[in-house]
Amino acid sequence: MDNDMNSDVLPTKRSSAKEDRDYLLDYKSVDLSALGGTEILGVSLNNVTRDEAVAVILNWLETGGGPRLVSFLDPVKLMRLRPRAKYGALATESDLALADGAGLEWAASLLHKEIKERIPMMALLMDVVRLAEKMELTIYLLGMSMENVEQAFLNIQRSFPGVRIIGRQGGITGPERERLVKESLRKSSPAIVFLGMGFPRQEQWYKDNKAIFNKAVVFGVDESLDILSGNEKIAPDWMQLKGLAWLWRVLTNPLAAGDFFRTLKFLILVRFHAFRTRKKAPGIQAET
Repeated sequence: MDNDMNSDVLPTKRSSAKEDRDYLLDYKSVDLSALGGTEILGVSLNNVTRDEAVAVILNWLETGGGPRLVSFLDPVKLMRLRPRAKYGALATESDLALADGAGLEWAASLLHKEIKERIPMMALLMDVVRLAEKMELTIYLLGMSMENVEQAFLNIQRSFPGVRIIGRQGGITGPERERLVKESLRKSSPAIVFLGMGFPRQEQWYKDNKAIFNKAVVFGVDESLDILSGNEKIAPDWMQLKGLAWLWRVLTNPLAAGDFFRTLKFLILVRFHAFRTRKKAPGIQAET
């Protein structure tokens, strides 16, 4: 992907006043009273469509009461968030945990759970950027590389000229730098934060520093800012369409051997739980 960013990643804006009005009304008309959840291998997810997720976020932005954390789960993350896993305690930090990886749809189907829709992280982030542009809300970008954050900022503004990105920082490399970033966040008080430190660092950083986010809706965006910069090699289109970007990262990153084994363990555990559920089914039916 080059730095110009094509429309597959950043959709072109719509300028019609009617479309702008209907855009917000459509989300405000979504019924949020009966939204449910599901659970896979002990980890809870919100069982929502992409439109319902945006409607929830819109409601938070309008009513305040934050901070709130939105997380995107795939099989690798889910394995690290299981109750007895090292980062299991972080699972409860998310106010909205969305199924990003296609592996979760497969697991839900096999385990007779419901996931209404896979919600690709990049697609939802662009929905949020557009929402921020229409509502004149402020966004703050915090990533791993200052160079990539800066380029992501330029690319987002190129596609959404009206969006208000009031802060952008990258490369927290020490206590003094971290103190300056925290102070910047506290003073600017953005409505939306894209927190791109990678999992699980971003979730832990959010947990340790909730107070500085005030009423913001915070999105744990992993490496998405690097992708938006155009400097990060991304999965082929067919893998992204099938929700296999997480698998691409496992296969192409020589340091991700642990993720490979977590993926393998995920597949085995899902099969095992599905088999055990099928074995129990006749007994359950006989008792009823």
